[in-house]
Amino acid sequence: MRPAVHGSTIKMRITRRKLRRIIRESILREAEFYGETPAGQLTGTEAEDARFSQQLDAEKQMKAAGLTRDEIAQMWPLIKSGDMEDIFMDTPMYEKLFNWFAFDGPELMPYGTAKARDEMPDEWIIDRLAA
Repeated sequence: MRPAVHGSTIKMRITRRKLRRIIRESILREAEFYGETPAGQLTGTEAEDARFSQQLDAEKQMKAAGLTRDEIAQMWPLIKSGDMEDIFMDTPMYEKLFNWFAFDGPELMPYGTAKARDEMPDEWIIDRLAA
């Protein structure tokens, strides 16, 4: 860029290409989110990340138990509400999850819970998926 002198003012000549680069660089410098780290990660999202991780783990458990996509979709309202209904125990979802947690899962249901002596197995299943 060479300054061009016209009278008492100095004018800078900038090509379109350089002007585009200057604009792009200024936009990139200004386009930062509130609470963003220099690496581009948002701060203050730990609780949301933990909730998302828990949901992924619950979905992996449900898939491992053999639930279909429709059955998993039906399970989410039960998990989120925590409100147990007797209806859950009479479903194929319950049977699949019970067999998974009682015999095959990484965290086996206690024997007393499986026999409904210490705790109700349906509540135990929902608690494990919600935790």
